[in-house]
Amino acid sequence: MRELQRSIIMKNKAKLYARRREMYRLHVQKMNTTEILDKLSAKYSISKQALLQDWNKRTQWVYDVFDLEPARART
Repeated sequence: MRELQRSIIMKNKAKLYARRREMYRLHVQKMNTTEILDKLSAKYSISKQALLQDWNKRTQWVYDVFDLEPARART
């Protein structure tokens, strides 16, 4: 049972990260925000409002999604 729950969580996390990477990529490609929300809302069955809220919090997730580490100030 515990292994099944872990598997579901990892699958959901993979989908979330894929959606976030796609959203970021579309913004970098200069796609209009409305078009991005329309496209991803239909593709991932999630509300445009939820997508926009997630995008507005990207500073909280961008490093994890792209497996990066924040820059550190040089001393």
